[in-house]
Amino acid sequence: MLRLKVLAKKCTQLERFYCTVNKFNTLNEAAKFLSPLLDVKEPTMYRYLTKHDFLLELERDDIRRKLDYFRYLRASNEEILQQPNLLMVHLITLENRTTILRECGFVESLNLAALSKYITLVRQKVRALKKNLLIPADLDMVEQLRKQFELDVLPVGLTSSDDLNVQPLREQFISEFLRQRLELSDVELKRLWQSYSKIKHKSFGHTQRVVDILQYDYKFSREKIVGNLYLLHADPENLLRYPSVVPSIGGMDIKELMVKQPKVMMVPCDKYSAILTLAPDTIQARIVQIKKTKEFEVLLKHPRITKLIAYQTKAAIRLDFLQQLKVRCASLNVLASHSQGFEKYVRDGCDRTKGKDTAHFFSQIFAQKSDEVFTHLKRHPNWFHIPTVQIQETMDYLRAQQYTLEDIGENIQIVLYPLSRISAKLDKLHECARTGRPHDELGIELVGVSASQMLSLCLYTMELDFHFTGDGVWPEQVQLNDASTSTNIELPKTLNKDYKYGKKPAVKVGL
Repeated sequence: MLRLKVLAKKCTQLERFYCTVNKFNTLNEAAKFLSPLLDVKEPTMYRYLTKHDFLLELERDDIRRKLDYFRYLRASNEEILQQPNLLMVHLITLENRTTILRECGFVESLNLAALSKYITLVRQKVRALKKNLLIPADLDMVEQLRKQFELDVLPVGLTSSDDLNVQPLREQFISEFLRQRLELSDVELKRLWQSYSKIKHKSFGHTQRVVDILQYDYKFSREKIVGNLYLLHADPENLLRYPSVVPSIGGMDIKELMVKQPKVMMVPCDKYSAILTLAPDTIQARIVQIKKTKEFEVLLKHPRITKLIAYQTKAAIRLDFLQQLKVRCASLNVLASHSQGFEKYVRDGCDRTKGKDTAHFFSQIFAQKSDEVFTHLKRHPNWFHIPTVQIQETMDYLRAQQYTLEDIGENIQIVLYPLSRISAKLDKLHECARTGRPHDELGIELVGVSASQMLSLCLYTMELDFHFTGDGVWPEQVQLNDASTSTNIELPKTLNKDYKYGKKPAVKVGL
């Protein structure tokens, strides 16, 4: 049981850092993707994105889902383009806002403009909403809210008035519903609003449905729900899908586990379904194995490390296969992707990274400055051909040489170069600084050179050998014609049957 508690806690923590790797790298990439979806020419979309570059943080699948939802609300492409901030709002939040506005009597006026002004609208008086023709002039807001409940919910002493503010009125109805349905006392209600005040942004329908599922599907007692009131924030669809997607964890029936460890309910079942079905001992063994593989060890703090743990065996076989092909830059997403995705990656012959793994690595090392550092790194023409594990090895070496994170960050492109080349150049620079002898390539004496300047000179002398083309990043054993984006290697026939599924090919035994 203790192990289950630890696993539940880890899954909840990992959920906070979860993110996918389906984002855009450039404005051109985003414009090309969005142009056909919104029926806008690419140059026009490019200019639009320069004004709203925060949209580059979105994931492709997320954009598609939101656009589908906006069209469900009968929004035109022009209306969507007028509300770019709505694309940054979580889809569940958008659905909640839509439902709440409908519960409050918004019908003809329910559009994207109303959704974007949701916070402002629910803080207004009923009279103001009527004056602006957002709700019918003859609407009785108290009765409108009252009929949204299966129970006869009516806060004590409440009478209809157009001077009532919508949001406090909704809170009174939520409190009254919970008072009746869960027999919450005044003290318990006070604790609810102090600790989980965002429940006010959940629709009445959502709140009723979650309570129904907890009581009737999971057999939660009144005491169990009251002791875990954060569950009112749970996604009802996620709760209903759990038993079919993750029927058990560590041999324990999922419903039984949920009663003992309710926090697991807050984790989307699709995200961790594979890892949640593994025994704790298996997970521990795989983590140990990951730590033994340097290409995996660098990803231990990656937000999607659970995916690597779940598919560790498959990923290890694929990594071995790619190393045979001399492909160095496969990301976590490629190593643990579905079979078709992995085969496409190999057949495309693209030995390059989109930089997501490197970005996550930098976020752990440089914290708040990681975005600035990563932006500077990407100015190098060949940055996307360098694997994260090589960057980590170089970082470790430079830190061991007493260079600070600030020194390295100011010269971050140095981590793209082969360690042997960096070491040789730094040794020569340090020798000249120590002896006072002029550097034969630079023709200057290195007197009073700071650590940061020393790294700058190292970068300069490395690229001096390659006429400042950026080709100094290629290891000595990699020829220039192999440094393109294509592997140009004949693929084995076993790719279709074995490696893409994460299985070792059968060994043919001679007669």
